[in-house]
Amino acid sequence: MPDDSKVMRWGLIFAALVLVVRIVLEQAGAPEKVNLIFGVAWLYFILPALFALGIRARNDVHLFKSLLKDVVLFALCTRVMVMITCMLAYIFRWEQSHYYPGGNVGENVGAWTGLVIIPVRNLVIWVVMATIVGMIVGSITLLLKRKQTIPSSSRL
Repeated sequence: MPDDSKVMRWGLIFAALVLVVRIVLEQAGAPEKVNLIFGVAWLYFILPALFALGIRARNDVHLFKSLLKDVVLFALCTRVMVMITCMLAYIFRWEQSHYYPGGNVGENVGAWTGLVIIPVRNLVIWVVMATIVGMIVGSITLLLKRKQTIPSSSRL
């Protein structure tokens, strides 16, 4: 299993690609069901498991502390990328359903709200939720991986 920096780097590159594909699809008028497939939220279920496998493979002493650090860093970086797309949505007045109406784009949304308040609020909420989900998925992976590595002689 590759080390965490490689998993983190490739995870962030993949997240950026997913964001670009989603923006292109949204602007091209793809159906919402297709656009939902291309979201970084799915990665909050996959990457924590990969982080946990890497942590187990290198026999890290502080399993959950390392997992928490990786999960929070990944969630923060990906949500900053998404926050930037929300700001771009306000600037360019994108009319996709998650931006308009009821999002950060609309006739009653001022610049301060559309560029700062809503994107930062979403960043905070999503980092907290992604951390919770990531810690659950990663912890389960750590626990399952531990059970699989118990030598057969110690089971007696």
